[in-house]
Amino acid sequence: MHRAHVLEERIKELEDQFEVYERKADILTTLLKEANAEFEGALERTTSSEKNFRAVFENAPEAIFIVDAETRLILDCNPFIVDWLGYSRQELLSMRVEDLIADEAPDLQDSIHKAVKHGRVRVQERRYLRKDGAVVDAEVTGTVVEYEDKRCVAVLVRDVTERKQLEELSRYKELFETVGDPVFINDSGGRFLEVNAGACQLSGYSREELLLMRVEDLAGPRQKAKLYETLDRLRVEDAVRFELQMITRSGKPIPFEMHSRAINFVGMPAVLSVARDLSVRKKLEQTLVWTERLAAVGEMASGVAHNFNNLLQMIMVAAQAASTKLESGHIAQCREALDVILGSCERGSDIVRRIKDFTQRAPEDVRQTRTFDLGALVEEAIELAKPLWNDPTHSRRYELKVNYSRGCFVNGQPSQIYEVLVNLIRNALEAMPEGGFLAISTGKENGRVFLTVEDNGEGIPKENVQRIFEPFFTTKGLKSSGLGLSSGYGIIKKHQGVIEVESTVGRGTVFRIILPEAMPSEEKVLKTIEPAVVPRINLLVIDDEINIVRAISLFFEDSEIKITGATSGEEGLAAYRKDEFDLVLCDLGMDEVTGWEVGRIIKELCEREGKRKTPLIAYTGWDNGIDPQQLEACGIDRVITKPLRMEQLLLIIRDLVSKGGSGIEE
Repeated sequence: MHRAHVLEERIKELEDQFEVYERKADILTTLLKEANAEFEGALERTTSSEKNFRAVFENAPEAIFIVDAETRLILDCNPFIVDWLGYSRQELLSMRVEDLIADEAPDLQDSIHKAVKHGRVRVQERRYLRKDGAVVDAEVTGTVVEYEDKRCVAVLVRDVTERKQLEELSRYKELFETVGDPVFINDSGGRFLEVNAGACQLSGYSREELLLMRVEDLAGPRQKAKLYETLDRLRVEDAVRFELQMITRSGKPIPFEMHSRAINFVGMPAVLSVARDLSVRKKLEQTLVWTERLAAVGEMASGVAHNFNNLLQMIMVAAQAASTKLESGHIAQCREALDVILGSCERGSDIVRRIKDFTQRAPEDVRQTRTFDLGALVEEAIELAKPLWNDPTHSRRYELKVNYSRGCFVNGQPSQIYEVLVNLIRNALEAMPEGGFLAISTGKENGRVFLTVEDNGEGIPKENVQRIFEPFFTTKGLKSSGLGLSSGYGIIKKHQGVIEVESTVGRGTVFRIILPEAMPSEEKVLKTIEPAVVPRINLLVIDDEINIVRAISLFFEDSEIKITGATSGEEGLAAYRKDEFDLVLCDLGMDEVTGWEVGRIIKELCEREGKRKTPLIAYTGWDNGIDPQQLEACGIDRVITKPLRMEQLLLIIRDLVSKGGSGIEE
């Protein structure tokens, strides 16, 4: 409130000063008219009364000096100009008129000639230089006089500095208010000193509220360091450009590109910033990056299909072998064939998981991270991208050298690092259209983890090396958006890392990613709970795939778990209302009544009846981007992803029942 009161007093003071300046301008205008009239009248009487001329000359309220029309030397001057410019009379009488003018005046001699020819010149604007170096704005008019038997020009100069400043203030104020982008001025501590209507409209705060706030009050999480860095840069740079996420009054985050520069505002150091909303551009970039990601999967489709056909062939042959061996009583060989089937299913699951990791729209928030082994991620990325260089339909051949070290742990979002690596592999292969050498390696040293991708392809021209990380920069024409490397640069930077590049045309390119090393996290291990110490569990299984329900029932047939199956959400809810269940296993993606709705209804039923909520496990093939708050709202305790071995499901069921359904499986 004190800040608002001070600002109100300052505004009132400025308004009072403006009124004073207007009155001064009116007085000066009147005086000029009167002085002009007196001056002209006095000049007319000079032939008859030198005494009258001198009286006017000495007492005029404006600067007057006499200039030799040929040499432009100052022949005489009045006391006003001495006080106004700070030069002594002796100094002025040794100067030419151009010595007093701050800017170059190529039209000066022409103006003097016009005065001599026509008797006087029209009002002109000039900038005069005071002895102390200050520059003052003035309006100048001149007329011909006879002075000491010479044809000279008498120059009348009026100071209009204050009037021009008020005109400039008005013009900048109008521009400040009418510009569409948010504009604000803050002091070195970040406190807002002035804001425009655009800043108020976008932030949702009134001008009065913003003037009581600081820039950091609008900044998103973890943005303070960026603000402090910007202030440090402004101490050595004239202007800086950076991105900043700002939070509106409603809590909506908006990305901005900020253009800031150091200025003086009401006599104190300040920062002027113009903000440009990047929301639309960011969404466009994300869409284009995701489209390119899908295009990459499309390029790999033939290889992925080849892998799946091989797996299906293994499963089909092994299933037929198992059936044959079972009929002939060869149980050991039957079990061997079943192991082949299970192994093929797990390999197929790994392929699907890799594709899902690569194509998912990962959240922007780096807080949703985990610690992972970069070497293992490299191994998976190579498997996914293998169809790009191992295509039997092409004659080109690539030599692949991989040297990844296990134990290179980093913290972040694996899917995003995965995206960067696959994109670098694609770029390397595109740089070697006739085949070549590709080397991928990982390592660690001094608390840093390294990932290197090297090719011996065409290389990057020197003039393009510094531009390859710019958004939309590409040398591939319409087949590329130019966002792959730009997106990768942003991802690595967001993970507190750097990405470097070295390239020689005709010899190849090396990309090097450097990330902070992280300590490996302790993996959660489900301990086996012996059936003898676990009471019988009444389990409701809801899945619209009847064969899944049957298979689960067959597996748990000889365990302590009693299965009740339902093949729709409605059927499952009907069964739940008739019986008491210890746990519910429900598919999320069902028609009509989904798993989300089943969980929400069961939660509401338990709350209405005043009993403990029945634990619920969501069983799904689409686990990407599930919001923990949504899980809690729908009463879902854990999420497991298809496919899953039944032995692991049994351990999860026992663990959840023993804990009473607490916690969410991440």
